[in-house]
Amino acid sequence: MLRLFAALLGIFVLLFAGRVEATDGESLHLLLLSAQDMNTPQTLLRADIAIEVESPQAKHTTTAIAIFAPGKDARWYWQQRDPALRALVVGADRKVIEQQGSTTGTVPIGAPIDSLSIAYEDLSRYIVDDFKMQQITDEAADHILVSMHPAVDSAYVYRAYTFDKEKTVPTKIQFYAKTLNNLVKLRQDSDHTLIGKKWMPTKIDIQNYPDNTTTHLTIKWTPNATAPPELLVASSFPATSPLPSDVPVKPTSTPADAK
Repeated sequence: MLRLFAALLGIFVLLFAGRVEATDGESLHLLLLSAQDMNTPQTLLRADIAIEVESPQAKHTTTAIAIFAPGKDARWYWQQRDPALRALVVGADRKVIEQQGSTTGTVPIGAPIDSLSIAYEDLSRYIVDDFKMQQITDEAADHILVSMHPAVDSAYVYRAYTFDKEKTVPTKIQFYAKTLNNLVKLRQDSDHTLIGKKWMPTKIDIQNYPDNTTTHLTIKWTPNATAPPELLVASSFPATSPLPSDVPVKPTSTPADAK
């Protein structure tokens, strides 16, 4: 009898220890607000990015600069080296002012970034009010999976975010297009570093399943960055000059099997 009692007690302890206290609706809302705050810069934030795009046919490398502005309109600047491209993304308006050479035009935020197999939307920051019907679909002690539907113009009909509970940052984002079971992209963030009080990823990998490509971004963050104010204003952006680069990586294109 004592042995049976001890065995049952052991099972109970194991089950109790393995339980994860479920996150309620209010706690989820607070976590999502914290995630929004975590990826909202306090000052002008610069990212110098080394990019590698892998496909079965070839491997292409280039560099880019991104400037993220504080504020609710989720405004950021993108400057790509090869092919040469500059863009001002206004997240609140879901639009991008894109410039290639002497040609300037406006495209939706879901438009692809030339030659990278990713879209501007894939790199835009998380904003709570951009989504509706946030629901917990899985949970563990250190992370939580939350599904949601866009409430704004988007190239996607559904997303699933995996959040790190401690850092309150997304570590994985699944993008679904056209239908709820059509997974088209997977973004994974890793090697986070503290920039001030914000956890920022230094590595981002995005798999594009329809294109059969993976885009790797290695990022160097610089807080309190400087940039001409007109660079982040839609009316004056087209007349601005490119920013100097801090990442001396020569763009190349090599066969996928080259060593």
